[in-house]
Amino acid sequence: MGHTIAALNRSTTVDWRSQGRWTMLSQQDNELLCHVGPGTPMGDLLRRYWHPVLLSEELPQPDCPPVRVKIMHEELVAFRDTNGIVGLLDNHCPHRRASLFFGRNEECGLRCVYHGWKFDVNGNCVDMPSEPAESNFKDKVKITAYPTKESAGMVWAYMGPKDLEPPFQNHVMHTVPADHVAVNKNRSYCNYLQGVEGHIDSAHIAMLHRNVGDDAPVSDDGTDKPGHLSQALFRYFTTKYRTPDLQAEETPYGFKYAGIRPTDKGNQWVRITKHALPLTFFIPNDDKNTASSCFITVPIDDDSFMRYAVRCRLDRPFSQKEREAGAAARAVNDADGNRVRTPSNDYLIDREAQRTMSITGIIGIPNQDFAVTESMGAVCDREREHLGTSDSAIIFLRRLLLKAVRGLQEGEDPPGLDAAMPFDMIRSEDIVIAPDGDWRELATEDQLLTRN
Repeated sequence: MGHTIAALNRSTTVDWRSQGRWTMLSQQDNELLCHVGPGTPMGDLLRRYWHPVLLSEELPQPDCPPVRVKIMHEELVAFRDTNGIVGLLDNHCPHRRASLFFGRNEECGLRCVYHGWKFDVNGNCVDMPSEPAESNFKDKVKITAYPTKESAGMVWAYMGPKDLEPPFQNHVMHTVPADHVAVNKNRSYCNYLQGVEGHIDSAHIAMLHRNVGDDAPVSDDGTDKPGHLSQALFRYFTTKYRTPDLQAEETPYGFKYAGIRPTDKGNQWVRITKHALPLTFFIPNDDKNTASSCFITVPIDDDSFMRYAVRCRLDRPFSQKEREAGAAARAVNDADGNRVRTPSNDYLIDREAQRTMSITGIIGIPNQDFAVTESMGAVCDREREHLGTSDSAIIFLRRLLLKAVRGLQEGEDPPGLDAAMPFDMIRSEDIVIAPDGDWRELATEDQLLTRN
């Protein structure tokens, strides 16, 4: 076990001052990072990894209706065949380009209703009733089909070159029984980079998610000591100590960073976020029994993305009550899966609630995040930003992604795909440590496998 922990902890510390910390992102680099269509540099990079493309529950049974899927500008259709295997095909039939969303899912294939051409999960045309029986034309026609896997309540797909298919990144959510995982997804109406930069912005929680009265003094309730803070002290210290010391390090799987705040008793309150390439972010949470809480971001196109929120337990399954409570806390969709609070209705902001209850007047932490990231525009103009000390992790992420994109352009393999990497050991952390403690030493076997 020791050598696997060491593999996770190999890191490179960056001296921001020597790296030109205050340089804003140029328009050219911004476009390089934000465009994800086929043939774009970032699109090529992202296609070298596995991505979740829908929830397994969206295809509830064999031969159920197909589902539209759009990923990185590609219009696709997903279906579960008679054997329960999920196929992910080009949405447009190669015959006359009719949509296969209207197709019949039957007898291990999806049949186009226009002329009856039928395709299996591998993209083979298995029936072509519009051609003579003796014709072998169907053997010469294939439709684009991407390999899929089902794990952790999600359907995953690899959309890159077939001969370069990488190993599946076996994060902890993939190593536990299905009932130990809870997952939901939400669509955001802006470029993916705005969303992921929000995931690693530790400083914003002291303002954006603040409630009126959070800065009222709270007496020590016995949790201002090495271990985990109470919810009351969590909110109080977040507001009282608004400028965390941010420290970031590159790792073999991506990067990790810590937001470090003092406590009233002189301890260090540390929130550690881990980024696993390409776009998985392990977010600190204050539930010591939740082994993993992460966001997985998947671009839909340049102007929108899907965010998968995943919670995972090691000790036991989630109870139905816990699932319902978690879903309610994260609820942003109506019964049809559409966002209720959107840019078009100003997120149903309540100005009276903003004056008396919360900083934003917008209900729900996800909705508060959406409001600010989507208000930047479809693709943020980063040349006009003025970045400060609190933006260190964001600068780090941009440089890391640019390095990976340019490396791929120069013929290097994408980072973070080593099959020997113990991805299942990657965790975030939210913990109080002693005044002389070092957050980099938290990734011991005991710390990773328990939250006690």
